[in-house]
Amino acid sequence: MQNNNVNVVNTIVSLVYDFFIESSDFNGIPLRDISEKLGISYKKSIGFIKEGIKNGDISIQSSTNPHIIGFQHFETSKQVWALDQAKDTKVKYQKLGGITLAMEETEFPICLYPSQSYLKAHRNLIQFGDAYYTKQLALAEPQLSLMYFHIEVLERYANDPRYDFRFNNYSGSIYCHYDETEKPLVREEDELFLKSFGLGYGENGERLTVVPLCYLKDLSEDQQMYWKSKKYSKKGKVAQAYYENIILGKWTSSYSVFTAFIGEQNCLNQLSEHIFGKPLFRTVYDPDNRPKEFTPFFSPTLKNYLDFVSLLDKMISDNINKDFFKGKVDFEETIEGKGGITERKAKGTIRLFEDWLKAGLTGSDPKGMKMLFDEFRDVRKQRQTPAHKITENNYDLKYYEMQLDLINRCYHATKALRHCFAGHPKAKNFTIPGWLDKGKIQNY
Repeated sequence: MQNNNVNVVNTIVSLVYDFFIESSDFNGIPLRDISEKLGISYKKSIGFIKEGIKNGDISIQSSTNPHIIGFQHFETSKQVWALDQAKDTKVKYQKLGGITLAMEETEFPICLYPSQSYLKAHRNLIQFGDAYYTKQLALAEPQLSLMYFHIEVLERYANDPRYDFRFNNYSGSIYCHYDETEKPLVREEDELFLKSFGLGYGENGERLTVVPLCYLKDLSEDQQMYWKSKKYSKKGKVAQAYYENIILGKWTSSYSVFTAFIGEQNCLNQLSEHIFGKPLFRTVYDPDNRPKEFTPFFSPTLKNYLDFVSLLDKMISDNINKDFFKGKVDFEETIEGKGGITERKAKGTIRLFEDWLKAGLTGSDPKGMKMLFDEFRDVRKQRQTPAHKITENNYDLKYYEMQLDLINRCYHATKALRHCFAGHPKAKNFTIPGWLDKGKIQNY
């Protein structure tokens, strides 16, 4: 009798193993399938499965989606307990056309998997070649395990126009472009679709790229080896909003300071048109499809920082609409030079904006107003400095802090201007988007 029991357990282990290795998505076999395939009672099958777990050959997942190994493998005692609880689970049958569906009457159904130790001992991985991350899934590594990479892993795609590199707040995606015949513009081994990557942080505060393991399996072997070469070997930490939103599927109410800056600028522009009938800015930026330099996903190099400064200045001083100020302020000022010679010099857009606002806001604090516009002048100054000298590129974590400091100062200055415009009598009927004042603005 004991030998028969051993044979049944071994048969179950084989069923579980075969189901897993034949699944292209590394799925587990539903618990009730075991009893149906062996022609034994459901409760009796659970007893045999428990033996397989105690032997270290089988592992179970019990969750709202047990068809994948989500976050972890559980202790033997917890798995046995879950199976004992499942003994009394009933099945409800529902007909849809000519198909009869069997549904477990539980919130936490169970699927069976070969254990990691069993797979390491028995599975041949030769079919996966150099697909490093696919191999991990083939050995039952949890699909939602987070993989951490140095942030520069993204630059290969961000700097190549054959790829569409998108990001929004704390996450992004990458895919390659195709021609009119649906043929990829890159070599087959470079073809890519990365559904999601997120922002993370290293032990020294450096920014990291975070990707759930299940998304890496879709990369080619060459791509997987490239990503492996950029793997972060220390302990990483994921941005909380990315984990809650993308991994757990929860709504988040936080916004990146980069998104908030664009939101404030767009609102300021809409207020301008509403009150004065003219836009304050020439270009409106889309927070969901913004320029690639306008992101926290960049390596801390001087070149990347200066590229960011250049873009920010284009979004502010180069973007201010001079026509808005026609007939309202003098476009030139008189400058006294050497020897008492005077000349007329054109004012810059920031100066035009400042002069116009000072004239319109009687009783305003001149010092405070100057400090506000000085934030924008600092961006222009930083952009112009490298234009007059040759600078060597270098890598330094300080560029992260410098970027965050600059975007935060410009964000708060733009928000202050938006409040100024919102106080205009003609702005009474204008609705300010609620998230601009109530949303949680984060440094990512």
